[in-house]
Amino acid sequence: MTGAPRVVASGLRFPEGPTPLGDGAIAVVEMKGEAVSRVDPDGTVTRLGDCGGGPNGSALGADGELYVANNGGLSAEGTGYWHAPRQLAGCVQRVDPDGTVTPVTGELPGPAPHRPNDLCFGPDGTLYVTDSANWEDLRNIRPGHVVAIAADGSVAGSAEVPAMPNGVAFGPDGRLYLAQSLTRKILAFAVTGGEFGAPEQILKLPAGMPDGFCFDGDGTLYVCGSIGNAIFVYSGGELKETIETGDGTQPTNCCVGADGRLYVTYGLTGQLVAFDLGVTPAAPHTGSVNAVLEDS
Repeated sequence: MTGAPRVVASGLRFPEGPTPLGDGAIAVVEMKGEAVSRVDPDGTVTRLGDCGGGPNGSALGADGELYVANNGGLSAEGTGYWHAPRQLAGCVQRVDPDGTVTPVTGELPGPAPHRPNDLCFGPDGTLYVTDSANWEDLRNIRPGHVVAIAADGSVAGSAEVPAMPNGVAFGPDGRLYLAQSLTRKILAFAVTGGEFGAPEQILKLPAGMPDGFCFDGDGTLYVCGSIGNAIFVYSGGELKETIETGDGTQPTNCCVGADGRLYVTYGLTGQLVAFDLGVTPAAPHTGSVNAVLEDS
């Protein structure tokens, strides 16, 4: 049974999208802070980039830069919707080591509003981002997309995904795994660049709503149950353990650090926590998107 986590940092403004930086630090986006920040092992928090809008996910690039899925300025919790003071069109942003923030995607597939949610690099360096579409209007929500972004910032291909595509990561089998939040399912796609195969249902959470997730080096899958206040641990498609995080935490996303700990962002309590699991991290995929395109 997994023990209680250690609180690494507090006072974060609706954290999401944790990403290991390779030096023991973890990058997190702060949705309500409209920024991406660095959390050092001693809990020191340093702003890396001022993003505006609603930073929702992050991925580390090949040259130390970060890529941020920015939903344009929207967050949800029990009290209703939050709208960012600085609204923008949903896009992927590049945050360079000097703090420069630039949009690197033009118009995404489908009608606006675009709500980029999470992103990851594939084995070939293609960047994949989920667009959750107009989830602020759940009664009339449209299908979203998972979009492949080439190194020049162009859309290399996409697949339509209904019911709010959310977290995304590559599995040990080389397929792209994706959370379909409104069905509680995790799907998997065979992908090559911008070519997507038909999705396969891998599992369905017993409760909560799948948000962000990650794999460790042994292929164990950790899924943040978000509104269910739990992390569901799967091995070979079978539920291995349920880690209860406590009422009012809202675990939003997770990653495995080089130290073998599972790092989890708690949106509502504003914390980054670490579970000392002693697991092997998965080898990261990386790449770069170098084009600087006008925000559309």
